[in-house]
Amino acid sequence: MEICLIMPNVFPVPATKGGATETLMTNLLKENEKEGKIHFTCVSVYEEEAERLSRNYKHTKFLYMKQRRDNLDLTFESNDTAFESYMDDIYDKIKNENFDFIIIEGGDISGYQYLLKRFPKEKCLVHIHGNALGDSTINNQIYSKYIAISEYTRKLIIENGNVKKTDVELLYNAIELKDFDKKISEEERLKLREKYDIKPDDVVIFFAGRTIPEKGIKQLINSFEKMKNINRAKLLIVGSANYGERVKTDYDYEIEEAAKPVQNRIRFTGYIDNKELYKIHNISDIAVVPSMWEELFGLVVVEAMSSGLPLIVTKSGGIPEIVDDSCAYVIKKDENLIKNMTEKLDFLVENPETRIKMGNNGKIRSKKYGMEQYLNNFYNLVNKLKK
Repeated sequence: MEICLIMPNVFPVPATKGGATETLMTNLLKENEKEGKIHFTCVSVYEEEAERLSRNYKHTKFLYMKQRRDNLDLTFESNDTAFESYMDDIYDKIKNENFDFIIIEGGDISGYQYLLKRFPKEKCLVHIHGNALGDSTINNQIYSKYIAISEYTRKLIIENGNVKKTDVELLYNAIELKDFDKKISEEERLKLREKYDIKPDDVVIFFAGRTIPEKGIKQLINSFEKMKNINRAKLLIVGSANYGERVKTDYDYEIEEAAKPVQNRIRFTGYIDNKELYKIHNISDIAVVPSMWEELFGLVVVEAMSSGLPLIVTKSGGIPEIVDDSCAYVIKKDENLIKNMTEKLDFLVENPETRIKMGNNGKIRSKKYGMEQYLNNFYNLVNKLKK
């Protein structure tokens, strides 16, 4: 099986600069190295460290393009000349290859018409990772099948993309479970808690993600402030507005202002590399994912489950598909959101046995979203489409 993965021209693969899609594909390629079920060609923007790491792969051929986007706002425009140049370079490198499928891994999915019109439609698939569905008229001309990362995403594609139900396949996202199923020593744990001014008996509630309004950080802070058990808890806000970019936005200042009434109980850590995030999980007791927009999946949910943490999440997009009531409280995004979130936070702070039980249940459930399972699901999917 010969598969070509085409990444957006933002972050490299292997994922040396982060990016959820890039990390997912890096983990897929790593898992494939064990048995070589598929021969991959991965098209990515060039980055020196990524190119060095790529030499360790036997079952993936990496094609690096020099063009990349200068801005990292993760928006894509079809008339972007840098994007067209990127696609021209791709075509020059793959035009003589005989792939079973070419899979577009997000980005400007309509804009890829410039490239994909030169290949048979039946070989062109698109993997939807974000909310941008592009121009359905164009998409339905260039893609034979769509790959959705949740049932919510599948429904979105069908309804808003004018796509037949039979043309949308489901492939749930996954993580490298062992990256979060790790423990640190008690000494390191105490030092890390001390770094963030966390006392030994504090119950740590944490959020991890981009510090943007859609992630619901302000709502979480407001809920935390109203807790009756606030003096027994600390809140960690982990992340920055634009991944590793050290730039503060208006919203960063807004949430810092919102935190001032209880600033002695809240810590903003800034960006922490995903490879180091398990350490924060190790010093935490409760994970909260308070998304205000419709998350198509929610990898941070699986990460918390894999770490054995109980969850409080909003009823947002595909998130309710990942969890169940044995490991998470799912809260509606309505006028009672703040009140309900506060109640759940207080309950979990007061009940350590429930935290442990929910965390253990989540750990078991997370096994559905490991990379071994993901590779098998990916392989079965492309095999089915090839027949």
